[in-house]
Amino acid sequence: MLNKKLTQLLSMLFALLGCYVSANELTLNADEQAYLQSHPVITMCVDPDWLPYEKLDSQGQHIGLVAEYMALLQSRLNVTFKVIKTKSWDESQKLYQKGSCDIVSALNKTAEREQYLTFTPVYIKSPAVLVLNEKNIQDSQLVDLKGKKLAMVKGYVYDSRLREQYPEINVVYEENMATALKKVSSGKFDATLGPLFLIFALTQELGLDNLKVMGDAEYQDELRIGIKKGNTILSSILGMAVATITPEDNANIRKIWAEKRKK
Repeated sequence: MLNKKLTQLLSMLFALLGCYVSANELTLNADEQAYLQSHPVITMCVDPDWLPYEKLDSQGQHIGLVAEYMALLQSRLNVTFKVIKTKSWDESQKLYQKGSCDIVSALNKTAEREQYLTFTPVYIKSPAVLVLNEKNIQDSQLVDLKGKKLAMVKGYVYDSRLREQYPEINVVYEENMATALKKVSSGKFDATLGPLFLIFALTQELGLDNLKVMGDAEYQDELRIGIKKGNTILSSILGMAVATITPEDNANIRKIWAEKRKK
């Protein structure tokens, strides 16, 4: 079964969610109010397969924790975030790189992404964890995986850092985290690396009880909204909107999503 460390880390994660934002009243100037009135619909790129953060369900609806945060911000700004539907995160990345979406719902800030986007403050934080098959008793850290296969979802923020810092690890790309976990469970790959919250949700959902989590893997997700570069007024508006998120908002969003997952 999954080791106790996963439960301990998950408790830490809930304490971290939303820790970077503070409660402020949202006050917009005349130009910002005019912008929102003239732009009632804002196009948004998302990751279509990244639960519990976000996903496009079978009806194409945006669901997950990130979706709940976006619903909160839409309400506060009195605008609509229109999802641009894609089949993969890679496809969504190509769209925002071409300037085809006004915002990206949730992603980490990197130098490469700053070529295309500006960013709000962090509104979700989660450490990345290393996941192994429980039969693997010799490995416990990334440094132990020299010459071994590690499944990775292409486009994850720690991908480039991992390849730079641990070039001896054989990184194999999978379409999504669920597939990566299944292949570690079956023994096809030695390990995978992903966000704690996502790992916890998927191992529960998929019933993968022969995996073990080895704790903090040196990296972490610090999720922000990305805004198309050059749109300074929207960047300012969303930065202020994120800053209005309170600890109570964070708790309510977690509760709402937990209840929805049970249905």
